[in-house]
Amino acid sequence: MKHVIFIVVLCIINVYGRVAVDVHHDDINLVAGVKPLTKNESIIKTHIDIENVDNAVQGNLIHVNISIAKKPCVTKTLLENIADNDSDDNNEFEPCAPEVKIDNGTALILTPLIKEGKVKEARKSARVDSKLFLGFKSYSGFLTVNETYNSNLFFWFFPVANKPLNSTPWIIWLQGGPGASSLTGLFDEIGPFTVINETLKRNPYSWLSNHSLLFIDNPVGTGYSFTEHEDGFAKDMATYSQHLYTALKQFLQMFPELRPAPLFLAGESYAGKYVPAMAMEIHKRKDKIGSDINLEGLIIGNAYVDPDMISHLAWPFYYFGLLEKEQIEIAKPLIDSFQQAINANNSSEAKNKWNSLVTVLLFLSHQKHAYNFLEDELVVGRYVNFLRTTPVKRAIHVGDIKFGWVNMTVNVKMAPDFLSTTKPMFERLLEHYKVLAYCGQLDLMLPCVFTSENYRTWKWNGSEEFLNATRFPYIFNSKLAG
Repeated sequence: MKHVIFIVVLCIINVYGRVAVDVHHDDINLVAGVKPLTKNESIIKTHIDIENVDNAVQGNLIHVNISIAKKPCVTKTLLENIADNDSDDNNEFEPCAPEVKIDNGTALILTPLIKEGKVKEARKSARVDSKLFLGFKSYSGFLTVNETYNSNLFFWFFPVANKPLNSTPWIIWLQGGPGASSLTGLFDEIGPFTVINETLKRNPYSWLSNHSLLFIDNPVGTGYSFTEHEDGFAKDMATYSQHLYTALKQFLQMFPELRPAPLFLAGESYAGKYVPAMAMEIHKRKDKIGSDINLEGLIIGNAYVDPDMISHLAWPFYYFGLLEKEQIEIAKPLIDSFQQAINANNSSEAKNKWNSLVTVLLFLSHQKHAYNFLEDELVVGRYVNFLRTTPVKRAIHVGDIKFGWVNMTVNVKMAPDFLSTTKPMFERLLEHYKVLAYCGQLDLMLPCVFTSENYRTWKWNGSEEFLNATRFPYIFNSKLAG
């Protein structure tokens, strides 16, 4: 069983950008939607099936062994109807304690207010109590992107402090995955604060110092974003890009002062598809009446843009000295099968082979994750317990909506999109906008050599100048930084 759990965790690691890998028993209630045990329940060697539920790994993977020597409880009505109430047999039962309902507030759906023209009321309603968040001003809520299925995207916005919003650049951050919450970017990467030992701490490296920041849980179902229908999940680029554009238009009705400000779309890993797809939705409406989004550039980090970037997945493990040739040979049948699926443009099959191959390579190289092979642990996702607290839920207006730091239903639904490419989009967008592409050289999934070589194949009006440009070291505080 421990080997099954090990492989499951590895598979979870490999479906998104950088998110947490720790799984606790408490997570079962939140992630799998399994109700917590009441104090009088008795469960022995219970098997919890979390297949086909939101935020869950597909498959029967979690086994819990719990022994509670408590009497079983029944409702008062049932006790009254048990024959011979005075018999000693009834001592086996005791009345159930009433279920305590925690008031987490109500999920704030802002779209009805926006449609009615009550944008000031919507903005006021979205205001987050800054006292809970180290004094940082922010707004959060849900924007409906498909009324038929009641599909809603969750956002959390931080306006830059002490600078004019209408001229200060602002960033929309989209996490990878597919299915990883953008709140990972907020708490563990570029946001104004992080969680350390269950305590909120300032992030001295936050991009909020000179940008306004908007984090969106995308696609629908990711993080706090939700839908009420099976068909409300995105399955392709056309759907999630339209959802993002729809949300952005509503957001700008609430914050019209951001319209003239330079906008940058940013993200990492699978956001190498989200970012350009959203940019194209903005760009193709650029010259139309009512289009007032000042898109200036795109930012992508270790981004998955094209299947060519992942087709030789085993090479980094070999060239970094993590695996020998003999170990690569062990995985060769799977490597060949994966490449065949890519060549056949079979997205779902390629995704399954990719997951399996990553799992095997990490197992053979004794790596716990694939994003920095010098680190034993991937220290992210520490914010999840913080988000579970009632004061925080009420403050950010999510009510009883369940949060998942990585939603496997979203990941599975997006399988047909796995081999899509946004290379033609970047080639077109580069004619009009700036693009910053960065990479961490210790990342085994999308290492610099694969991403950089792919960028060199892009064709646009500045490609020749780009190929002939001199490579310079990046010096920060008199030290080599990149």
